[in-house]
Amino acid sequence: MKNISGLAMLMLVILGVGRIAPAANPFFLKNGDRVCFYGYSITAQRYYTTDVETYILTHYPKLKVKFVNSGIGGDRVTGGWAGPIDLRLKRDVFPFKPNVIVYLLGQNDAGYKPYSKPTFDIYRRGLAHILRSLRSHLPNVRIVLINSTPWDDFTHSPGFMLDRKAKGSYNDVLIRYGQYNQQLAKRDHLFLVDFNAPLVAVLKKAVKVNLKLARMIIPGRIHPSAAGHLVMAQTLLKAWGAPATVTSVGINAADKHVGKSVNTTVSALADTRGTLSWRQLDGSLPMPIMSLHDKWPLFAPQRLWPARTPNYKYTNPVTALVIKECGFYHALDRETLRVTHLSAPKYQLRIDGRAVGMFSSTDLAHGINLARFVTPMMTQAYRVLALAWQRTEVRFTGWQQVQLPMANIFHRPTFFHAPRGPIFPVDTQSNPAAHAAVQKIMRGFSALERVVAHVERQAAQPVPHHYTLVPMNS
Repeated sequence: MKNISGLAMLMLVILGVGRIAPAANPFFLKNGDRVCFYGYSITAQRYYTTDVETYILTHYPKLKVKFVNSGIGGDRVTGGWAGPIDLRLKRDVFPFKPNVIVYLLGQNDAGYKPYSKPTFDIYRRGLAHILRSLRSHLPNVRIVLINSTPWDDFTHSPGFMLDRKAKGSYNDVLIRYGQYNQQLAKRDHLFLVDFNAPLVAVLKKAVKVNLKLARMIIPGRIHPSAAGHLVMAQTLLKAWGAPATVTSVGINAADKHVGKSVNTTVSALADTRGTLSWRQLDGSLPMPIMSLHDKWPLFAPQRLWPARTPNYKYTNPVTALVIKECGFYHALDRETLRVTHLSAPKYQLRIDGRAVGMFSSTDLAHGINLARFVTPMMTQAYRVLALAWQRTEVRFTGWQQVQLPMANIFHRPTFFHAPRGPIFPVDTQSNPAAHAAVQKIMRGFSALERVVAHVERQAAQPVPHHYTLVPMNS
């Protein structure tokens, strides 16, 4: 049942119990928004950005929001190997006409050395230039400024990558940059979100549990794993007012009564010789957690690399640790089912005939979080995640493997600067035929991306499911 007409929906509401309604508190993103994620290699990893996109698609399936990721490895406020900052903005931001910019820079800008005022002044002036340019070209843009993710001085001894003899903590330098961002945000009315402190809090907790696993949250001390990105996505979404509840259903088995239900419609509640059954049409899907049932690489290959099919028999210990220490389910993924006054001591829950789990009547009375289990809704949500990832992969393949090298700016990169001298012979600026060919190819990639985005949105639409609670005699 892929589509439900307005009349059918009305009948479900009349005959059933519950409601499908948006969250009470307004969410930061609005219908029709165009979001651009801009930043350095951590944005280019594409993990937290895909998490955010997936959450919005699964939790707000009717909300039409477009996303583009313009993250480039090694970038600073002055630009990097993909061109100076004005070219970066002109090519990688402005053409998409975003009205929301999520801006994450700072890790490279501070230089991986002790605090230096000349280095900081470059950052301060560069950031001011970027903000002026964004507001000049995009007058109504909402700018979300992100404080840098941490340099991991918590599972390793504090230090500086480019000054081994220096005493102190590089993360303290990043915090100092973040304090400036906070002042700037207050003065210029920017939306500020801190990625540093939440990840540090998780690292500190994880160290006490398992040092080896804790070091895998930010392996190499700079780039968070996909599990670490989950903390970043959670932080951004909560700052935007994202609700924790996916759905909430309460059923009294004794009098066959559905109590308060949130973001769902329950109908056809029945008791057949002790087996409780009902139909449920939710307004949202649970959040699929990218690396919970797989091992994602630190950096995805530079090609149309597909999302991994989750292996539900495997639980990634790093991701499980992160989920526990950041309280992800409580914060963003509560799909609660509560059934009271059951007569048998134990029940099997089935959804669409598929066994979900065995639960005691006590557990069901207290409430179980279906987002923790493999359900038809979760399987559907993982398909949405795969499509969200694939849409971004189409963007990156066209942009970083066709547009950038053929535009003659794919320089041999060093860590902090790109020397002059392209390694590709085609200069599309002086070769109109080459320029036209590249533009044609890019239009094809854009068309493909739109198709994937359409399929992605269709895949996120919730469908009705049939629930049964079967009493177990033993």
